[in-house]
Amino acid sequence: MQALARYTGAGVKASAATLAGLTVTLFLLEGCGGGIHDDTAAVQRAVDHGGVVRFDARTYYLSRTIVIRHSNTVIQGAGPQTIFRYQASVIRQHCANDRVFTTTCEVEDKPPRRIANAISIGDRSFVATADVSDLLPGDWLLITDIDSVIGDRVVADWIQVDSALDHVVHVRTPFRTAFTNVRAWNPGHSGLGFQRIVPLVENTEFRNFTISVPDAGPHAAAVGISVFVALHTTIDHVVSDSFNAQPLYSYLSKDLSITNSEGRGDGILSEFAATVDLTVQGSRFSEANAAALGLDLGTAFFDVSDNDIEKSRNVGAYLLYGVHDGKFHGNQIAFVGTSTSDYNAHGILAWGNQNIVISTNYLAGGAGPKSTGMSVRSSAGEIEIPSVNVKLLGNTFGSGWALDYEAGTQPGP
Repeated sequence: MQALARYTGAGVKASAATLAGLTVTLFLLEGCGGGIHDDTAAVQRAVDHGGVVRFDARTYYLSRTIVIRHSNTVIQGAGPQTIFRYQASVIRQHCANDRVFTTTCEVEDKPPRRIANAISIGDRSFVATADVSDLLPGDWLLITDIDSVIGDRVVADWIQVDSALDHVVHVRTPFRTAFTNVRAWNPGHSGLGFQRIVPLVENTEFRNFTISVPDAGPHAAAVGISVFVALHTTIDHVVSDSFNAQPLYSYLSKDLSITNSEGRGDGILSEFAATVDLTVQGSRFSEANAAALGLDLGTAFFDVSDNDIEKSRNVGAYLLYGVHDGKFHGNQIAFVGTSTSDYNAHGILAWGNQNIVISTNYLAGGAGPKSTGMSVRSSAGEIEIPSVNVKLLGNTFGSGWALDYEAGTQPGP
């Protein structure tokens, strides 16, 4: 059993530890500070200890990003009345004040190292162009292919080192994703490379609370929850409402589960980018002036099922830029509005996807004389990303669409 943690600061108290890990109950005494307090420092101190951090049902006022730096950290609220209210800033600093909660962003401080060869599914090694003697058995590596036109990753996966000698890296399990290695190499801007994931933050949980980032002007914004280069993350029974940024966001992460949660906002969708082993189930998404839900930039091995898209504009949901190997199943998409009277809404865009199944979704309808329920196309980029083996099965459409399927998009296997 870990020792009892004590925190200094007005009105902050901690409970005793448990065998399952440190449990901290954080609250500020009534009347402390007289009205609205800035609770950022107290919340960060508690989170920095790691373990299970419990928050009572009250409003916590934050002005800087709460960074999860330690594995096995659980942010546990008491239900919807545990509210983290965030003051967004016009002057934004990456991972310092541009999101409410995030796992650490340090991995991205160093650009990828170049990989010399193409990688096929089933390969057990790759060749780097420089020495890899710093890699240790068990290290996790992030393998990514960046497209300079799209401006980001379009293929991504995690792999674990078995051994490394000279320029050759052997991995513990066979590659499940192919990397073609045909894009020009420009470190951090284009081409196939790898990054060692240090520090590794894993087994983070966000449970039972509400995030509120209200409108603070046209240029002030903060993401609700950012899962950034993290392993084994859970978001459950969380409501995240962010006016000018992604309510829920992941990037370059592995094994993210989102259940029974809600992402809502005004102008930027909940986005899951370059994320593998993603599960989104039983959740709700709404955006007043944007698409409500997006998978993009090589997100793969996913199950997005039984969710409700309650409000969206121009597009209900999209899967763009190299999304592959997964299913988008049993989701309900309410009527999709448009931003202008001459725009035609789309229900689901599937552009540049491989080996995915879009099945038994219900799409109510969309605004515009040429509104379209589903569109499957290739994606333009430094190299065109085709849509291959995209199966549209058993989807149903309300009467509000001009076309159920875009010309050239056909249902069936």
